[in-house]
Amino acid sequence: MTVRSGRRRGQLAADAQSAPKAASTPRAAPDSTPAPSPVWSALTLLPNPLPEIALANVDTSVRFLGREISLPVLLLASQPSEELGKLAALAQSRRLPLSIGDVSALATDPALPASLQGLRLRAPDAILLGEIPATALVPQPDQAAHDLDRLAEAPHQAGLSGLIVRLDFDQAVLAGNSTPDATGALDAIAALIRRLRLPVLVRCASGLARHTARGLVERGVAGLLVAGTGPIPTAAGGGTPAPEQPQPRSLATVFAGWGIPTVAAIRMLRSVGAPVISDGAVETGLDAAKAIALGADLIALTPPVDSSLSGEDALAAWLDTFTAEIRAAMFLAGALRIGGLRQIPFVATGETREWLEAAESLWRTDVGD
Repeated sequence: MTVRSGRRRGQLAADAQSAPKAASTPRAAPDSTPAPSPVWSALTLLPNPLPEIALANVDTSVRFLGREISLPVLLLASQPSEELGKLAALAQSRRLPLSIGDVSALATDPALPASLQGLRLRAPDAILLGEIPATALVPQPDQAAHDLDRLAEAPHQAGLSGLIVRLDFDQAVLAGNSTPDATGALDAIAALIRRLRLPVLVRCASGLARHTARGLVERGVAGLLVAGTGPIPTAAGGGTPAPEQPQPRSLATVFAGWGIPTVAAIRMLRSVGAPVISDGAVETGLDAAKAIALGADLIALTPPVDSSLSGEDALAAWLDTFTAEIRAAMFLAGALRIGGLRQIPFVATGETREWLEAAESLWRTDVGD
């Protein structure tokens, strides 16, 4: 891993300023280009101005859950809605997997499996995954655990390809809910895997220690969706209350930066024995290329919440833009295939560099290097 900082960007900027000025043209209307992500802006892939490959031959396909998909992308639906059918159609046409959101009601609503079969009709060949909270798998102070037999049967009836277990114990305690109880959760996940007979993935929003990830993989987990604390450094949203307006501290405020930053979480979990899916603030194809260079196998990608993307054509155009960006990043870095991105050196600066060095040390300790 390369962690030295440099002045390349500043030199390029100086070169650009000294270049001959083009004739002025009318200002174009503002576009929808996202601002640089604070998660990924401190990371730069080493450019290769002589890549010795053709852009037309850049191959973005990978294998996921035993199937070939066209991009290293898992589409995420923010919540079940009328837009879900359009996302399912997009997943079908582009050969991409799709998580349709929370389906924990499968264990309690006998009508839900039949209602979800319509999505399978829109995407007969796509990988369709549903999400359930881990707190539903073990008894909680205020609720009983879901029936595992019913939970293992319903996804087959609904036409799902597998489930994602969301590790929500930390979210529960920080939200001030009744004391969450994670006792037996690992065994419950293993039992679900045995009974379901479909792939089960695990999703975590605060990073995942490598020894915990290994325990999940050893019990049959088929993939890990890993997010982290977000931008580095992390700060509590909303700032500090004014002195004249004292407010009691909340757990959510005290633990606002709890977890492992996304970049470090990905780096630490590479080669853990199951696909690692970056679930943290990826907006552009360049962000995705950086995540893969760190060790991610796939990118969890949520369509922007934008009324202009409500139609199938608009969703397809959004995905076309992302595809063009990741292909361009691969070409500019000299990676013919997705796996080649993991061989591209990168430069990290600031606290991102420190976190990556710590993640590298923990990784080497775990693998015995």
